[in-house]
Amino acid sequence: MEKPLLVHKNENLMYGLCIITSIALTIYLLLSIIGAIIFIVLGIISLFSHAISMAHIQVNGVRLKENQFPDLYRRVLELCEKMELKKVPEVYVVESGGMLNAFATKVFGFFGKNMVVLYSDFVDISYDSSGNEIDYVIAHELAHIKRNHIIKALLIFPAMWIPFIGVGFSRMAEYTCDRMAAYYTEKPHDAINGLLILAAGKRLYNKVNLSEFLEQYNDKKGVFVTLMELLSTHPPIPKRIHEIENLMFGESTVPLINRGKQTFAIMFIVFFLFPVLVAGVTFAGIKAIEKFNLMDWMPFEPDYTPLMEATQEGDWERVNELLSAGENPNEMNEFGESPLLIAIVNEDVELIKVLLNSGADPNLQDDYGWTPFMSAVMTENIEIGKILLEAGADPLLEDEDKMSAIDHAKETGNNEYIRLMDTYINK
Repeated sequence: MEKPLLVHKNENLMYGLCIITSIALTIYLLLSIIGAIIFIVLGIISLFSHAISMAHIQVNGVRLKENQFPDLYRRVLELCEKMELKKVPEVYVVESGGMLNAFATKVFGFFGKNMVVLYSDFVDISYDSSGNEIDYVIAHELAHIKRNHIIKALLIFPAMWIPFIGVGFSRMAEYTCDRMAAYYTEKPHDAINGLLILAAGKRLYNKVNLSEFLEQYNDKKGVFVTLMELLSTHPPIPKRIHEIENLMFGESTVPLINRGKQTFAIMFIVFFLFPVLVAGVTFAGIKAIEKFNLMDWMPFEPDYTPLMEATQEGDWERVNELLSAGENPNEMNEFGESPLLIAIVNEDVELIKVLLNSGADPNLQDDYGWTPFMSAVMTENIEIGKILLEAGADPLLEDEDKMSAIDHAKETGNNEYIRLMDTYINK
């Protein structure tokens, strides 16, 4: 039966917080179609990319068996028995290019098989040294499987997007696995050496002055050191050694400082002060805009005459009423828009005919020389072009860049409009 003291005191607390956060975030994402699509697509991509990576390892890595690295395989079997794992996971050795690491995983998430991957440089150490550092590494990864950390990580995947929360659980899980590895191997010094290998490498780890290394953590007291720790998935190596020493020896070689005050200050700033500051600045900005009428200085929306509004809405009856009442069909706003231009952009053929019949000028140019017919070319609606040409639109008029409607049609490759204009020009 698993020893209660082996599980870090904050692991279950952080996992519960991650579950609540993940549920809330999932519900929020699923309430919107775009959020739901993003959520599902990211999940599928992550699942299959992981499965492909694991397939690569299964094909190219070397799997431990009775006749493949038998000594190492025997250690795996012994540790699985000690840790009461019902099924021995597949264990692979892969070339690591000098990296010192290992990891436990599960192929296809909930439904697949457990795997442990050992990087070859770590395995080399087990042959080169008289110690059993590799036992700590194997036991640490088996502890992840025993505690179902892989499944739990899948369940709290959304919480990993939230600063400090998801990685907080990850750090607690690492503490638990360190404690379990040291306990079940019964060789805490080898467990500490295994961590020192991660710090100094496979050739220098046994020359590290442990007391000086732990004091190094105490010497660094800046806010950014604390922030780095809060954003990391793994605890600092000195703190991991500190946990193992306290568990196995009852005390640490060097007591480590508590960064609780800095942690609280950062959490207060991120989750309280910063949101309040943003809300306050936003509120003050809105009030300033209202007080000084700043919106009046910002031409986000053009001024539309009643005829322009009716044209924009496609209200034929209202357009006819306004034209009958004497509204000017050639009036332009500050952006050079006229009722005819609006009807062309909306491709409202019937309103275009109504406006032309009521005196709208098909050759009306704005301050940049742009004509309604040029806009028709951009719509690529050939029917509108024919109507404007029949109403007297001149395809040879030029804008301020000395480009005519024909030039714009050539620039966009609109051959149908080019042929149409050639027909009218050559009449």
